[in-house]
Amino acid sequence: MNNIVAAAPPHKIPAEIVRLLGQPALWRGESRTQYDAMLLGMAISVGARDIVDWVSVNDVTYHVWDGRRLQAIKAALILAKQIEVVEGLLKSTYDPGGPKENIVYYISGAKNDARRWATDVEFGSEIDEQLATRGHNSASILARAYSLCATELQALDKAIADRELRRMATLREIYRRDEFLARRLEQASQEIIEGEFSEAAE
Repeated sequence: MNNIVAAAPPHKIPAEIVRLLGQPALWRGESRTQYDAMLLGMAISVGARDIVDWVSVNDVTYHVWDGRRLQAIKAALILAKQIEVVEGLLKSTYDPGGPKENIVYYISGAKNDARRWATDVEFGSEIDEQLATRGHNSASILARAYSLCATELQALDKAIADRELRRMATLREIYRRDEFLARRLEQASQEIIEGEFSEAAE
């Protein structure tokens, strides 16, 4: 068992390891391929040698993955509120009691434009310029969006901090068994968190 990793292909998680680790606890819509790429990249980076090392790598990888998913949720939440704010500002420039086309825009056009603002860079810039001329710059839109979800963002920040504490607790346990592995795992996982890690599986 101790020689599994050494004999395995360099760009694939050994089948024996996959079976022993089991399925990661991914949420609907999350990519198993991306998770495995992170796991494999971390394992290669730290030089995982046997199943014990792979379990340690998997534990730390999941803590990092969980923290990153919460960061993604945080970003999605603030974007959703920005879209809501932009929609409201677009609506406020039209008179619901005005021409028929303005009524139609008030009902559905503003919502569609706000959603497009979030996904189409060129169109979004046009909307930004339009709103800026009316005194609503990007900073004020973000501030309004933040105020709409401040409580949820604080809860997410707390959850993200909790994941970091779990990662550090796991690393402390690994340090007690294997200081060299723990030190490399700490460095590799920190690089992923800071966006500097280049997965060895790529």
